[in-house]
Amino acid sequence: MQLGLSDKMFLKHLTLQNFRNHEELSLDFDSRLIFFVGDNGEGKTNLLEAICMLSWLKSFREPEDSNLIRWGSENFFLRGRIQENQKESVLEIGFTAKPTIKRKLKFNQEEVKKRTDLIGKFITVLLTPMDLKIIESGPAERRKFIDAFISSFDPFYLESLLEYNKILKHRNALLKTGGSDSSHLSVWDKKLIEKGVLILNQRKKIVLELNSFYQTNLDKLSGGKDGLELTYQPNVKDENEFVEKLGRNLGRDLRLGYTSVGIHRDDLFIGNNERDITEFGSQGQKRSTVIALKTATFNYYRNVLNTTPVLLIDDVIRELDVKRREYFVDLVVNAGQAFFTTTDLEGIQDYVGKLQDQKQIFLIREGNVQSVE
Repeated sequence: MQLGLSDKMFLKHLTLQNFRNHEELSLDFDSRLIFFVGDNGEGKTNLLEAICMLSWLKSFREPEDSNLIRWGSENFFLRGRIQENQKESVLEIGFTAKPTIKRKLKFNQEEVKKRTDLIGKFITVLLTPMDLKIIESGPAERRKFIDAFISSFDPFYLESLLEYNKILKHRNALLKTGGSDSSHLSVWDKKLIEKGVLILNQRKKIVLELNSFYQTNLDKLSGGKDGLELTYQPNVKDENEFVEKLGRNLGRDLRLGYTSVGIHRDDLFIGNNERDITEFGSQGQKRSTVIALKTATFNYYRNVLNTTPVLLIDDVIRELDVKRREYFVDLVVNAGQAFFTTTDLEGIQDYVGKLQDQKQIFLIREGNVQSVE
């Protein structure tokens, strides 16, 4: 993905039809800072979810698109108009559940057949209380995080990842049958190693680069007290070890019926002195870590890829202490466009008051959205 120097992305318009609890909605955004204000359950996070869908082509809360359809409807539709350095483009997502499930993607009115073709068209960084699962869940959640991040700007990586997972399924299916045809197994082994090494090398490179941003951010959040770092922990270190481990574990894999070694067993270690933050970290440390990690991706987009993504901040400021709120002030002041959700502005008034830019405020109640002048 080729991005020009200091490219800034802005969402200028959002249309929703039958999405979550919103029947029909059309919003224009002419400010850098946008606040969605409403009680829990009124639909404010649904708006961030719609924006996130246009960026990542998937919900951050719900794995099944059919569950995003408004009750009593059979489809939903989303449209976003994005501006990047005075150039505008339009992204559209349509999903129908009945009579058959169908998804349609469009970019500038042209239908898009492959999701990978939309990589980098609209980049967002989401911060939500749900991010704690990156820390508190297992390695699969951390692989999901790093894979989604790299895939957002590297379509070749995404294609390699999709291919690897297909190959892995074929190999596992063959193992379940007892691997009677060893020649077929060796073919899948070769393909698995080829794609796996590509993924391994890119993960290793990106995590190393991301770590420098993460540590800088964490120092600001914790006052330099935590001293944690990101470390990529591969299951296999290189091609030779991958070949050796696959051969050595063949008997075990046949008994288990699945592939027990490979890049699908990697992890992202977050800690210090061999201690994992999931084992010793307080809730405050975990919250700081995940904020530092997610904002490190923002830094990477801006400083390495030369584009400034749209920030989506889902009701996380209220829970933060003064120091962490100051960190967010600094982050947003130096960012591009940012969307916030909150139950009330008074609860974060000390934060909002420091943001001098023109703001747009929308009140959300039972799916209805009203602009506040």
